[in-house]
Amino acid sequence: MRITAVRIRNFRGIRSLDLELGPVTVLIGENNTGKTSVLDALKLCLRDLGPRRRHVFDTLDYHLTDSEAEPSATEPIEIEVAFSDHADDEWDDGLVGRLNRVRVLQIDEEGRNHVRLRVTSRYDRSGGEFVQEWSFLDLKGDSLSRRERRALTVLQDEIRYFYLRALRDAARHFDARGPFWKPFLTDSQLSPDRKAEIEAKLQEVNDLVVSSHASFEQVQAGLRRVQSVVPMAAGEAVSIEAVPSRMFDMLSKAQVQLGTTTGAKIPLGRHGEGTQSLAVLMLFSAFLEAQTEGAAVLALEEPEAHLHPSAIRALWELVRGFTGQKLISTHSGELLAETAIYDIRRLARTRDGIKAFHVPPGFLSQEETRKFNYHIRRARGELLFARCWLLVEGETETWVYPAAARALGNLHREGVRVVEFRQSDVGMLTKVANQLGIPWYCVGVDDGNRAKDEPKLRENLAGAKESERFAFPYPNMEEHLRTNGYAEVYRRHRKGQKTRAAAEIAIEMEGRKEAGVTPEFRSVLEKALSLSKGGWQ
Repeated sequence: MRITAVRIRNFRGIRSLDLELGPVTVLIGENNTGKTSVLDALKLCLRDLGPRRRHVFDTLDYHLTDSEAEPSATEPIEIEVAFSDHADDEWDDGLVGRLNRVRVLQIDEEGRNHVRLRVTSRYDRSGGEFVQEWSFLDLKGDSLSRRERRALTVLQDEIRYFYLRALRDAARHFDARGPFWKPFLTDSQLSPDRKAEIEAKLQEVNDLVVSSHASFEQVQAGLRRVQSVVPMAAGEAVSIEAVPSRMFDMLSKAQVQLGTTTGAKIPLGRHGEGTQSLAVLMLFSAFLEAQTEGAAVLALEEPEAHLHPSAIRALWELVRGFTGQKLISTHSGELLAETAIYDIRRLARTRDGIKAFHVPPGFLSQEETRKFNYHIRRARGELLFARCWLLVEGETETWVYPAAARALGNLHREGVRVVEFRQSDVGMLTKVANQLGIPWYCVGVDDGNRAKDEPKLRENLAGAKESERFAFPYPNMEEHLRTNGYAEVYRRHRKGQKTRAAAEIAIEMEGRKEAGVTPEFRSVLEKALSLSKGGWQ
């Protein structure tokens, strides 16, 4: 059993968001685009929410439309979580029976099973307080009136939601009271006789240590005088435990040690942040493997935190092998390089608020998928975080346009990334950009390739005007540069050294500032910057 969709209304920065989830879902987007809010919304509904009336939402969970808005005057929070079976996630008869007995199971015309939970929170003016309600829905979205009172508890037993935030403190997680470490300490398989035998041996070791230190006897003698002032226990009132003599005391002090490159073993808390973060993830994995009840949903916030890029790629293979459904938010291009495009959900701010974008399975042909994986995903995964793609023909453009941008301002600060398309496929790139909600602008050369490229660009305008999405401002890039002040650079390089010339021109252009940027370059950059600031959506 897994979550197939979540619908969020008026929760924190999200006004309206519909998100489809798969067995693995990777959330990407800029800061404050709702990634953490999605994970928190699911946690509130599937873990924190109880059948009683305890309110799980905070006042700042309500969507505030402006600086003057008050939580009590906002639209109600509404979160719907949907569960549906699939060919790769068929629900067994036991699960179907348990859900059916509490009257929340819905079956569609194709025989597929569904459960939908809706949680709402609003300000009740008559009572002067925030109130919260939950209900299960039918296939039309109407509340079920005949569901059992214990239905929520049954659902939460069937779907276990575990959430690990980006701030992973190893000292807290490996503490004896930590939610993932504690079960391993308390789940003792020892028989009473075996436990008594171990504790007797621990007492022997303790007595040996204490008796070997004469100073301990002096301390005990001094502390016995306390009895003359305050009544204490009968018999031996003072004892020293150099070694815990009881099993639960010993286990509570258990700590993990990791070896270093020299062979020395030191406590986990003394290792680097990356090692500690990785250790917490692995503890989390072991905890999930030990769970025997319910289907696990693992929510991970920035699993790449503090890790070296090469370690991130290796980590992703481990994370994919974790038990249960995975919901992961990330800012790592290295992690995206190991992620299938169909598993990615990009959250972005649009004129209509935060929206989710994704490439659906089957949208790209096999050849398009191969090109995307080779040229973008594996080589430049960070491009999927861009606010706008500036599509350019070849290597000369990839040198010159960023230099022109630096002379005028900064493309990277505005989230514009330069993407070479001649070696891949401009049609595939624009299709992917449209599906992921990434605005694009293409600048090509008005030569023989235009007849091949222009139809692909027109096909993917997505309702925009041609002038807003592409231009062919010059018949030849090198000739354009020669006639606009860079002829001397080309004279210093032989005919086959266009790339070297382009790199030198980039340095010279940046040094000339605005005077070195041609009107054609300026126009292209202005278009791309406008799109990055929301000029398309």
